[in-house]
Amino acid sequence: MNIENDWCSLKVDNESMHALMCIHAPIGDEEMEITEECVRDFLAAQKIVYGLSDVDIYSIANHITYGQYVCVAQGKAPTKGKDGYYEFCKDMQDIKKKPLVNENGTVDYLNSLTLATVAEGELLAVYKPPTEGEDGCDVFGNFLSQLGRGKEALPLRGRGIRTDEDKINYYAEYSGHIVMEGTHISIEKLYRVSSDLDIEVGHIKFDGDVEVMGDVRSGMELHAKGSVYIHGHVGACRISAGENITIEKGIQGRDNCEIVADGDVACKFVERCYIFAGGNIYADSILNARVKATNQVLVTSKMGVVVGSEVYGMTGVVVKEAGTEIGTPTLIRAGLERTEYSKARDLTLKIGKIDMQMAELNSHLENMTQNVRPEDEQKLADTKMQIMRAKIVLASDRKVYQEQLDVLNERIKENDINSVVRITGTVYPGVRIYIGDEPYLVPEAVKEVKYMRRGSAVLAYGLDEEP
Repeated sequence: MNIENDWCSLKVDNESMHALMCIHAPIGDEEMEITEECVRDFLAAQKIVYGLSDVDIYSIANHITYGQYVCVAQGKAPTKGKDGYYEFCKDMQDIKKKPLVNENGTVDYLNSLTLATVAEGELLAVYKPPTEGEDGCDVFGNFLSQLGRGKEALPLRGRGIRTDEDKINYYAEYSGHIVMEGTHISIEKLYRVSSDLDIEVGHIKFDGDVEVMGDVRSGMELHAKGSVYIHGHVGACRISAGENITIEKGIQGRDNCEIVADGDVACKFVERCYIFAGGNIYADSILNARVKATNQVLVTSKMGVVVGSEVYGMTGVVVKEAGTEIGTPTLIRAGLERTEYSKARDLTLKIGKIDMQMAELNSHLENMTQNVRPEDEQKLADTKMQIMRAKIVLASDRKVYQEQLDVLNERIKENDINSVVRITGTVYPGVRIYIGDEPYLVPEAVKEVKYMRRGSAVLAYGLDEEP
């Protein structure tokens, strides 16, 4: 639509969404006064009533630029509603950050990986439903109907997620690693490293299980609340697990390796490292290492060698070969910690001290009652009361210490009897055997022997011999 008269021109687009107006330059000396009122009257005469721009109408009347079109009215286009979508409350993908440059100029390549993890019951995503579109209006005031409601998003599906009845909030059923492909989400209790664990991957800290398909290189750290399974070798690194650790090949720790598990630790060979297991430790060989298990240490394979190491299994140790013919220092320990024996000795000393104090108080009390003058009877009564109160406190402390000592002595006695070091092959001279805090130095090479504590001595028996 195009309209012209003596003093202006008006253009309206085909959709009637924009009205543009310009003022003609005057011809000759005849100059028409242009006011906002006459502009509005002109627009009303053309039935342009919606979306008038007060600013532009003022400008066209008061700051005339001849021949330049100005948009004096704009319609509102109808819209379609927004499609449904998910607002995620967690990082849904692993984040590989750029290496961090430290203040001293060194580069930290190791802490660059942040796993996408979630805790049990944690909110993962909130669904935002589609909205209705909005109605419109052209510059002539004609109603324009909205273009419809947005599309529903596909529901989230996968393993380890749950939603409420309205399918609005999505939660994690258990803790784990988030793996997302499109609208498919899986909460994996296992995080798998498909290569070696090295600086390209970075340190790992994960709430579930971790599987490393290759080696764990020196300098790396791996911490899992579940189990750890490593298909390759382990170098000088730190590994911990809330459950078990299995190393398919072996450990070459270079005296700077620490392996800690609340459950069992199993490894082909162990060399120059420290291992602690809340359960058992299984290995084919242990060389120049320190290992400690709350239960047993079992080195019973065809090789089954322990050399130059400190091996401690609280409930027992089974080894095929211990030490060497040249007397390499090797220590094998079973039974309770030596600190437990120290506690028992300390409790015994405390009880003995209380008994001496009680005897002194009784003696003092007996001496006080002899040759008492009448004027001292009240003072004597007060002193007796103080002594009786002191005796009550001492007796209470003694009872507590005695109960603790009885429990501890029972544990020591039971552990001393049941803790056994078994050598199924040969044990060589120079190997030290400890059962509890009692030592035994192997004087000569012996085959198929077991060591047990009887009383205050560690004795050697044949494997099939009953003590």
